[in-house]
Amino acid sequence: MLVSHPANMAKGWRSLLEEESEHQWLAMAGFLAFILLGALLIQGTSSLPGVDYRTQGLSAMDGRVLDIAYGDSGTYTAMVLGDDGAVLYHLDKDGQINDIGSEYPDILDLTFMTKLHDGSVILSPDNNTLEVIHVDENIEQHTQVDLEFQGQNFDVLDLAEQKSDDSYRWLMITDEGQSNSMRGFGPIGASIESLIADASLTAATVSPSSISWESVESLGDGEWVAVGSTVSSFESGKDSPATPKKQPVLGFVSWTKGPTSPMLTLLEYPETGDIHSLIQLENGTLLAVGTESSIHIAKDQTMTSVEVASVSAVLDDEGSVWFFGSKGSTSVIRFTEGVSETMPLARPLPLTVEVSTVSNDIVYAFGINDAGEPVTYSIDTLASGSISSGRGFLNFMFVAISTVIMGVMFWTAFNRMRENQ
Repeated sequence: MLVSHPANMAKGWRSLLEEESEHQWLAMAGFLAFILLGALLIQGTSSLPGVDYRTQGLSAMDGRVLDIAYGDSGTYTAMVLGDDGAVLYHLDKDGQINDIGSEYPDILDLTFMTKLHDGSVILSPDNNTLEVIHVDENIEQHTQVDLEFQGQNFDVLDLAEQKSDDSYRWLMITDEGQSNSMRGFGPIGASIESLIADASLTAATVSPSSISWESVESLGDGEWVAVGSTVSSFESGKDSPATPKKQPVLGFVSWTKGPTSPMLTLLEYPETGDIHSLIQLENGTLLAVGTESSIHIAKDQTMTSVEVASVSAVLDDEGSVWFFGSKGSTSVIRFTEGVSETMPLARPLPLTVEVSTVSNDIVYAFGINDAGEPVTYSIDTLASGSISSGRGFLNFMFVAISTVIMGVMFWTAFNRMRENQ
């Protein structure tokens, strides 16, 4: 197979352009045909690159992924529902599986798994109890935190962490029995000893009993945002008492330290559908992601509507949020610095996404297929626009060849002008 050298190709174009005028028109027509062909080829590779689909859950332990938190070097802590029931395990950097939830009463009762600033994971295995799992240590270490306040019993449904000078504080969503509320815990130092010795628990927040709080996230500087829901009061003729409408609620909370209880400062009732994710962006602002639309929450609590619907969303390592739609969706949405970009898929989304996360610039979506089997869908976030992708390679070749052709044409025109002077 003969391969044309760029210098020979340039020499050929120059010779052609130095012929009679009809040859010059032929060259221009050929260049136009090249532009049109290149545009068609680039458009044909416009689907999102770097996509992979596996007909299983996690490679280390197959099953339905209920929750997962990635660490460094490919390590992770995962809650998986398999044939033998639910398991909470940690995969270390050597590829060893450690069952870290064997002593818990019921793995399926775990409602959250929050990754803390030092890479450890915190959860609540029982009433009035938190447990910090230091999975990055050479020796696995569990630190139990007993939450006692005047003999009151409650369950922890979610927890968010916030930095304050040289310490940290936690805000928790709690089930108080008759209603859901919030409690604060802190200050929390860097060492395990100070975790228990210096921190104190607050009383429950005064909150409307009609609101069921579900999750919470830090907005910084003693401010927090909680997500909940309430049931409509059938004010509209379309509402039926048999099927009451679920109304999402955003609660703005102020709390810095105990013993003062967290205080609800503002309630908002957005039309976003169910809010399934509350994501902290790189600049400290929040994105409340709903099934019908989303809301961006600034540091000053200003809210801006983002018209993107999804069933799951995740923040990648570059600061962009990826939105996954329902099964059969023909695209995913990437949200970067306030701008939404539609990323077409080569094939419709083949799973119902239940959990999404990110590790080493790869977005993972775990869910089930039509047969109810666990599957994994992944996207290499660095592949889009990369020269290694089909579209990136064609873009590079198109620009390179166009530059050579245009350079030869301008060089010939310049020489002709010099000869005519």
